[in-house]
Amino acid sequence: MSVEIDLRDRPTSSLRERLLDAAKRLIEQSGWASVTMAKLAAAVGVSRQTVHTEVGTKHSLAESLVLRELEEFLAFVRERLAAESDVVEGVRSACQGILEQAETNLLLRTVLGSIRSENPTDDELLKLLTIESGMIVDAAVQAVRESVAENFTDLPFSESELTMAVEAMVRLVLSHVVRPSKPPLEAADDIARLVELALDGARANAARAS
Repeated sequence: MSVEIDLRDRPTSSLRERLLDAAKRLIEQSGWASVTMAKLAAAVGVSRQTVHTEVGTKHSLAESLVLRELEEFLAFVRERLAAESDVVEGVRSACQGILEQAETNLLLRTVLGSIRSENPTDDELLKLLTIESGMIVDAAVQAVRESVAENFTDLPFSESELTMAVEAMVRLVLSHVVRPSKPPLEAADDIARLVELALDGARANAARAS
């Protein structure tokens, strides 16, 4: 059973944010393998024990970095969805924007560059986006589902159907982020078309049942 994560409740102490900022800079400069608690401590001017107390293990640090980036992406998604009166157009706009941002996000591009890395320690962040992506998917599905339900109140989906549709959309976007096969606009058009087809099917079923 998945555990829902509300990113808005994520710890945001100023020291924690400074440590995450320092870790992000180190990754962008020389990769995840270069990040150590000692380097973070020196960059922020605290002890290594303080770093461990604030961010936990290196794996916990990786999770915190990924979730912080995810919340920034999801804030953008909420903005795009709220700006449209039609859910298909909202999905198209949000997906295109996310995929375009992913192409220029330095931290994300650095992490994805580790696909070809021969150093296994460089793969830890990548695993969070691929084989260990459940945490990201669960958090994104929760946030996007809430935003869709809030902005588009006349959808012909049950709660479980909406959750299933949103999860499929999130997984498609994540797949395109990790291994892009089309330009953002084309990928966004494909995802929006799938949403449109799902809506058409749900409305046809509702009409037959009435």
